[in-house]
Amino acid sequence: MDDIEMLHAVRPQPDAPAHAAYTAARAALLERAASPSPTARRRTPWRRARWILIPAVAAAIAAALVIVPGRVGDSRPPIMSSRDVLLVAADTAERTPEGDGTYWHITITKEGAATQEYWYRRDGHFWIKGKGLKGEGKLLEWPMKPQPFAVGPLRMTFEELRSLAADENALYTRLWSAVPESGVRPSGGPITAAEQDGLAMQALLSLISEAPVSPQVRAAAYRALASRPGVVDLGETDGGRRLQVPVASGKGTMIVDPDTGRIRETSVWAPLTGGMAHDPDGGMWTIDAEWTDQLPPG
Repeated sequence: MDDIEMLHAVRPQPDAPAHAAYTAARAALLERAASPSPTARRRTPWRRARWILIPAVAAAIAAALVIVPGRVGDSRPPIMSSRDVLLVAADTAERTPEGDGTYWHITITKEGAATQEYWYRRDGHFWIKGKGLKGEGKLLEWPMKPQPFAVGPLRMTFEELRSLAADENALYTRLWSAVPESGVRPSGGPITAAEQDGLAMQALLSLISEAPVSPQVRAAAYRALASRPGVVDLGETDGGRRLQVPVASGKGTMIVDPDTGRIRETSVWAPLTGGMAHDPDGGMWTIDAEWTDQLPPG
């Protein structure tokens, strides 16, 4: 049910004119149309027909006025919670065209740090470029065999990523149940329930922010995140809404833009090459990801 249907459901609708009224109006119109020079006797039904039709027009105008939301051009309900933020972002992400290309290109920027770029091909080959990375700022093809994509603590091929469920409950269950088999132990001992939940949350953040999944799976990741406890709305900020998210390494912060369905900035970054970065001091990474057909010159 969309916003207009919901408003129709909760607002009383004016009664439609009776069938007899429509019949009388139609007969009067036909009679007038059949005579090029109507007499006074024939003008009487026409005047009556006009007053029969006016309530129908008024009802239609009233109905149109009733369904107009509070602000012209904005039918989106007000955002009141972290759940609202994530659900609106999910709807936006689901409607956003994915694009296509040969390489999944990710650009990572952070204030005070060098820009890092990654180009992933569907077969697991990838290229890197940036100060502090191998190659020291030059484009470098990873000199190893093809690698799976890292989604939080999990490793998946491109085909596995593309086959993830687009249902939020099935998606979260899949990620959560795969964590114990990943071998990741944040505390060094047996994995705790809290750590398992936190690692599954990190996988959701990876799907939302940088993994080459379909718009439907990205939307499902947003909805799964919206259903998890511990996500807190910290209010509006430049570029969207600031949310606090529990992860295995503590509490992460991210800025979600509901209008674009993207994460603008995040203090938690799970690179597709593996590992986990978390800045507890509030430093934020910006992640931009898109398909491209071009590798840059070395």
